Amino acid sequence: MTIKNHSELAVSPLREKALQIIDAGIGAIDPEKVLTEKVSIKGDILSVGKKKFDLGSFRNIFVVGTGKASFRAAATLEKIMGNKITDGAVIDVSAGKLKRIRSYEGTHPFPSEANVKATEEIIKILQRAKKNDLVIAIISGGGSSLLCQPNKMTCISLGQITETLFRKGADIKEMNILRKHMSKIHGGNLARLAYPATVVSLIFSDIPFSDLSMVASGPTYPDKTTKKDAEKVMAKYGLPKIPLIETPKALKYFDKVSNILILNNKIALKAMKKKADELGFRSRVCATCLRGEAKAVGREMAELLNKEGKGSALIAGGETTVIVKKKGKGGRNLEVVLGALNHIKEGQLIISISSDGKDHIKEAAGAIGDAILKKRMVEVGYDPDFFLEENRSYAFFRDLHGIIVTGKTGSNVSDLLLALWE
Repeated sequence: MTIKNHSELAVSPLREKALQIIDAGIGAIDPEKVLTEKVSIKGDILSVGKKKFDLGSFRNIFVVGTGKASFRAAATLEKIMGNKITDGAVIDVSAGKLKRIRSYEGTHPFPSEANVKATEEIIKILQRAKKNDLVIAIISGGGSSLLCQPNKMTCISLGQITETLFRKGADIKEMNILRKHMSKIHGGNLARLAYPATVVSLIFSDIPFSDLSMVASGPTYPDKTTKKDAEKVMAKYGLPKIPLIETPKALKYFDKVSNILILNNKIALKAMKKKADELGFRSRVCATCLRGEAKAVGREMAELLNKEGKGSALIAGGETTVIVKKKGKGGRNLEVVLGALNHIKEGQLIISISSDGKDHIKEAAGAIGDAILKKRMVEVGYDPDFFLEENRSYAFFRDLHGIIVTGKTGSNVSDLLLALWE
């Protein structure tokens, strides 16, 4: 069980079933499990899904990576490829000892000098790559902040811009459009730096609809957005003038790049549905339903559950936003559940959880809401609307023992939601 406080939470049969369903989803997105299924070597032939690459035709093989799945994925690649790897470097929120790939620990969601220094090491490797070399790039959610080489600004300034966008409720697409045009390594620039080497990009998507150009702000993917698009985002959120650059548009940088989707939230949602069906629920999945302001999404999911009827399970993925008005502590998944509480009935339950194990704050992956928690809420006189207005969702669920704790999962496919009616 990936949920560390399972015994504390599983105080009813319905809760036990719900936690089993969530656990199935998180277990299905383990980077080692997924990579082992999709990547293999036979002789000199590297198979990645349906694509094959002759390693014998390359002089050097470099591995670089960024995001919350990059360390686990790098460790797995070392097991698969062994001494075929020449050199490498990855930056993740976790770090550890690897044999042939250097591991760096960075900060997220806001960049730091540690991120910049690690990114410089990755760039040095890319600059070594020549025409007859292979670069394997691990690209995963969180890489927009972890991979950091800002254009004509400090990482502190970049972090302040990111924080402003978070507080004003910018969605992930808007944030990444701007990030691409403030960066010398996102928006296809990693592919440009690796040119003329061959690049195989292993993508672990945390983006709804799996728009690969947006995962980690698309370091290896051709960017269709422009400086004008970034300027529109700046104007919408009242940002000060920022030095923007255009992303590489020349097709030559991408002629030898293979962007391969390794993992997205559909794998987690499929595993959750399978477990829900096994437990006797009538389940329905929506891979992109978690969109919009978190508290409104919570209410909408509760209302949708009421329409589905008893014995139903709603399973959803995506990423909501939070407009931060006060200085309380919390995250978007906590606000989803808090927004649903006044709209769920006896026998109903809702969980929303971040698949990376951190709902903006490391103390919580997400939260659970049901009749048990509502009873505690009434006993202590807590009003969900008050805590939403104050952005104090963490204090609400901490005091009522509704926080879900997983710790770092080593993966990231955005957020997962489960709504049950027994």
